[in-house]
Amino acid sequence: MKGLLFLARLALICNVLFGFCLVMQRVHDFMPQGSVKSTIIVLGWFVAPFVNLAANLWFLSVRILGKPLPIPGWLAISNLLILVLQFFVYFILAS
Repeated sequence: MKGLLFLARLALICNVLFGFCLVMQRVHDFMPQGSVKSTIIVLGWFVAPFVNLAANLWFLSVRILGKPLPIPGWLAISNLLILVLQFFVYFILAS
């Protein structure tokens, strides 16, 4: 179950970068062009939804099997709420 804890933490970091990408999208010239900005965009905009979806599916499968989650409840809830936000941004606002 250490893999689930690692994935949940990685998803949280990517979700924070997703929020940072939303801020960068609304505020132009927030930070100069460079490799840091590119890394934030790739991890936050492109990787975050997939890592977050994988983590939440793993949470769901553990709960279906009746085992307790080996991660804090706030981490699972925050990842779930941000996944809902990501679906909203990608599918509702994009159309």
